[in-house]
Amino acid sequence: MERDFRYKIEHVGDYFADLLEEVVQCAKSSARGVVLTYDIKQLSRKKETLLNNIGLRTTQLSKENSAFTEDGILSELLRQLDGVETKLKALIQEREGLISSCCCPTVAATTQSAEQHN
Repeated sequence: MERDFRYKIEHVGDYFADLLEEVVQCAKSSARGVVLTYDIKQLSRKKETLLNNIGLRTTQLSKENSAFTEDGILSELLRQLDGVETKLKALIQEREGLISSCCCPTVAATTQSAEQHN
């Protein structure tokens, strides 16, 4: 019994280090989540601007009665919109992955860590 208590006292630092590592990892994920949120908002605003520009250009073309597919500016705006939508979807998926796999310490993780040191 005395040896078990002594062993636990000697390895309290290991338990603390493991918990601290999990907290740091959680903080890193949270910071990444904030950065992703800002990037998502920025891309959403860019997408809205592109959609407005596409609408303006479409209106101009419809007044001129020219073919939409032959317009280089409209084609470029649509290409940029596709790129923004692709990036936006990727960032949203990455942020959802961070949210779903939050690595904040739990009782189960603490128990598992304690079992590894015993």
